[in-house]
Amino acid sequence: MHSRFSGLIGVLVGLGAMTAACKSDPLSDHDGTPAAIALDFTELDLAVGATGSVTASVLDGRSLALAEPVSFSTRAAGTATVALDPTYAPVPATSSRAVVSAVAPGTTFIIVTGGGITDSVKVVVS
Repeated sequence: MHSRFSGLIGVLVGLGAMTAACKSDPLSDHDGTPAAIALDFTELDLAVGATGSVTASVLDGRSLALAEPVSFSTRAAGTATVALDPTYAPVPATSSRAVVSAVAPGTTFIIVTGGGITDSVKVVVS
């Protein structure tokens, strides 16, 4: 009976030590702070006159999508234009989608900005 009591004490001490060690979360500083933009494409290949879409989300340090607005712009409107997709309504509202329209052959970039972070998608129009 004495050994069972000692074993129980050992288990309780071990659980107490584990609880004390987990007082703070080392990743909590990254919660809710924009850290990256997630894009569904890094390159979009389109034929002249075709359209495609790009979806983007702002992520925090734990890769959780944030409800941050995202904007899209193009470097060369003569090659491809971009506009927000009015039919896109995600639930929850943690991403945005833009429609890219190919205008003329060439290469350009769609600039994606949100939460103070900028990324891009290469658009090749052939």
